[in-house]
Amino acid sequence: MVLMNLQDIQAFVAVAETGSVNRAALRLNLTQPAVTRRIQNFEAALGDGLMFDRSVKPAALTPAGRHVLEHCRRVLSAVAELESCASSAADPSGELRIGVAHGLGEMVLTTPLDAIRRKFPRIRLQVSSNWSTGLIDESRGGGLDCAVGLLTEAHCIPAGLTAIPLGPEQVVIVSASRTPTRRDGTPWRLRELAGESWYLNPPGCGCRAALGRAFDRQQLPLVIAAEIFGEDLQLSLIAHSGGVGLVPGRLFEQSPHRHGLQILKVSDFAVPATVTLIRSAVPGRFDPAIALLVDELRGKLKMPD
Repeated sequence: MVLMNLQDIQAFVAVAETGSVNRAALRLNLTQPAVTRRIQNFEAALGDGLMFDRSVKPAALTPAGRHVLEHCRRVLSAVAELESCASSAADPSGELRIGVAHGLGEMVLTTPLDAIRRKFPRIRLQVSSNWSTGLIDESRGGGLDCAVGLLTEAHCIPAGLTAIPLGPEQVVIVSASRTPTRRDGTPWRLRELAGESWYLNPPGCGCRAALGRAFDRQQLPLVIAAEIFGEDLQLSLIAHSGGVGLVPGRLFEQSPHRHGLQILKVSDFAVPATVTLIRSAVPGRFDPAIALLVDELRGKLKMPD
């Protein structure tokens, strides 16, 4: 009988999260053969079921592997919690895994994370990016300690997680400055924008989904000129080529392309959104660092406690 050990579990999680033995070896400060042996030991300890499908390149998790991964993350989290009992709760250590919604990276990756590094030098930060729905799923599965998402009324926070509002975000429709404006200030209607070429995020973006639902309700065609990952590139193309886009107002205000763009006031479309921190409802060792992150982000968003 092959015994499972903590090092094998760490190797399995590292390969699953990084997508390759090479990157996992770098994370764990091991050689590639050493990581491979640990994966083989881990699979042997679980029986005949393989955790990775090696018929594809790069190797991908099997359905059983995806199921086991969530349990392994919980094991590592529990071990880390146990180790932290010997240290001061005010001075947590270990790897703090933070997820950030696409489009919010610059806001989160600057001064708030700098503050965490200064106050908690024993914490190592691991930051990843995803759509807000994906961040919720990762948090529920134990892959993230906390996440900062842009949530709309369509998002649902499952049991076991808590959502902490940080500040409102206005999602705006923008066009090139040369697009004719309404001299009398009359708002646009979606019907008038149905023939425009839209530059939008790929499927998965909650704001794009809300726009699609609004067009569907009015039985209007949504003409997508291009699906582009990243609002900054979208704004650049709109400024130079025309068309219409949908972006968080904060990104529009900070965009270097702002001088070539304008916000279109649309009377029959709005996406109420809130920048929100998502975390486990169960207290954990990183609570002081997460509380600092909340305070820093609220300060940037000018939202009172």
